Amino acid sequence: MNTVHEDAALNAVRAVPDLTASDAVAWFVPGTPSGRQVIGYTLSARAATWLRVSPAGVVEAAPGTGDILTEAYEMVLFDGERELRWLRSPDGTGPAIALGEDPAHLPSGRDVTTDPPPRRGETHTRLLAGNPDAHAVAGWSTLGSERYAAAQLPTTFTGGEVLTIETVEYLVEDGHGNVDVVDSRTVALRSTTKAAVSAVAATMTGQEGTAA
Repeated sequence: MNTVHEDAALNAVRAVPDLTASDAVAWFVPGTPSGRQVIGYTLSARAATWLRVSPAGVVEAAPGTGDILTEAYEMVLFDGERELRWLRSPDGTGPAIALGEDPAHLPSGRDVTTDPPPRRGETHTRLLAGNPDAHAVAGWSTLGSERYAAAQLPTTFTGGEVLTIETVEYLVEDGHGNVDVVDSRTVALRSTTKAAVSAVAATMTGQEGTAA
């Protein structure tokens, strides 16, 4: 089911001072909405690694992935309502920015919302390349293909044919009435079927919202 968010805008705050990856997690997680979970990924020189964060702030990754926060140079986390972006600087700390439509749900920090704030646009569902399968660890799925190395993702395998990423766009309008996409926010990672994805695409009307 899609919910319309006609007046929604993207707000942003930046942590002060800059944080390590683990401190950025601790800054972001306490505001997670009830019933939601924080998942995301890190990028390092060795790999792109998916992770889950417990309500207590404990980072869980697939076995054998090492200390992913220490190795990371970039991290993105999301809980469906908010997103965290962190980028490492040479000293090991870096800017941590939280984004969301309700500023009351963002962690404390310096307001860095653009003026005017970008308005909510369309929600998109994109297929991840590969074939999902059950993982040995509950709550995880394996995504494999002949072209790419197998990836371990923090979503329960439900027997679906595909894994999808849902994102929402944010728009600004210039003085001439031109509307441009200036940002996007990750909403969800899902195990589903091709038929379900096709059904969602067929019913899109241009008035978008986050799937429940």
